[in-house]
Amino acid sequence: MPGALQLSPAVVNLVQGDSVHFALSTDEIAFNPSNCIWQAVDTIVSSKGNGEFVGTGIGSSSIEATCDGNSASASVLVSPATNPNAIRITSGGTYSGNWSSTDPKVPAVMILTNEPVVVRNSTITSRGNLIVIYGSQGGANVTIDNVTGTALDPGVAGQGRGKFLGAEVMSRLAVTHCTMHGVSFGVYVATSKLTSLTIRDNVADNLDDRKSNGHGGYLLNQRVLGHFIQLNSVSLPNGAEIAWNQMTNSLGAASVEDVISFYQSRGSAEKPIVVHDNYLQGAFAEGQTTWYTGGGIQMDGASEDPMTATGFVQITHNRIVQTANYGISIGAGHDITVTDNRIVSCGKDSTGRWLASQGGSALILWNYYQTSQFYNNSISSNSGGLVRQDANGQPENSEMYVPSVSATLHNVVSNNPFEHPCWVNGLLSQAAEAAERVSWNIQVRESGEMLGDQH
Repeated sequence: MPGALQLSPAVVNLVQGDSVHFALSTDEIAFNPSNCIWQAVDTIVSSKGNGEFVGTGIGSSSIEATCDGNSASASVLVSPATNPNAIRITSGGTYSGNWSSTDPKVPAVMILTNEPVVVRNSTITSRGNLIVIYGSQGGANVTIDNVTGTALDPGVAGQGRGKFLGAEVMSRLAVTHCTMHGVSFGVYVATSKLTSLTIRDNVADNLDDRKSNGHGGYLLNQRVLGHFIQLNSVSLPNGAEIAWNQMTNSLGAASVEDVISFYQSRGSAEKPIVVHDNYLQGAFAEGQTTWYTGGGIQMDGASEDPMTATGFVQITHNRIVQTANYGISIGAGHDITVTDNRIVSCGKDSTGRWLASQGGSALILWNYYQTSQFYNNSISSNSGGLVRQDANGQPENSEMYVPSVSATLHNVVSNNPFEHPCWVNGLLSQAAEAAERVSWNIQVRESGEMLGDQH
């Protein structure tokens, strides 16, 4: 062939049911598509032959054509069919409105452009995801500000409630002054290298990651393992700020896994991710009878690759209240500091019953995956106290589980003055948890922060 094989269009946005016919060329010379082998990486598109594909699912896929040993590829994004109360944003600008979706397969808001988009002063409800962003090469640039979102029961057996925001392939993202009710995930960001990330001044209540039974109830011990904030395979060379967010879950009405989760995500040595002044109350899974593996803030991921392992995160001045498992855990990663946080969890509900499926410690330093990328981690100057039941059903303090302390690897734990506030005159009391909320409200007021949707 006279030059490199090219596939056009290189990027395609389809609605379910629509099709696209790709053309092949080499230095602008057309090439017969019937002489090539065509394939889609993902089943969201189906081949009709000779370079034509139809959108059948929802999501993104690559299309590859191989001709006489030469290959070319294009990307396809398939979005759901039109919902009259939903919006599909394909060009930059500022958008405000009241959007909803009664179809659990259709997001109420879908953003399909790399041009700067601002969604502001809006109200969203959905039986599926509320806001979905699919960036293409280069990444999407989106601001979500002063938005209230409510997730509804999907009404489909085996499906969980929707995310407030699910974002993939991002370059810049800000989520500020938003209010989230009953979502399975608050902010989920995946597969991105961002020049800027801010998640600040948001409020969430009663996160719910349980799967529906299709009749207004839930399937026992079946969850989508939701999070208030999760970064999954995200690189932030300029750092990020996750600050002044408030999540409150109520016993009997909520279910969440790790409240804040970093999975193979990282800042940089010069500019780490800073997680500060967040209030996280209620880490448990309603209706779960098996062991609960969630908790407050988790560093996670089994990567052996320095370019993908979790790292360069500073966790400071956060409050974790009422958790059935750990408070803050460095379960993976490097160059992570945990300082001046408060973990206060008294182990029981207001009726005196132990929190279900309980275990864990206030602070954990444990190279869970036994990788080589576990070093330069520090836990210091944290306070409070966590109480759980022992093997005989009696209360015991469980401040730290730190089997991976290592002077050689600079994994250090020092000066954590736990004062055990859950004990009052020798008796276990939940008053300390209530006191943390009062103290937090004072802190917010004195700081001048305005939390949640202000529109």
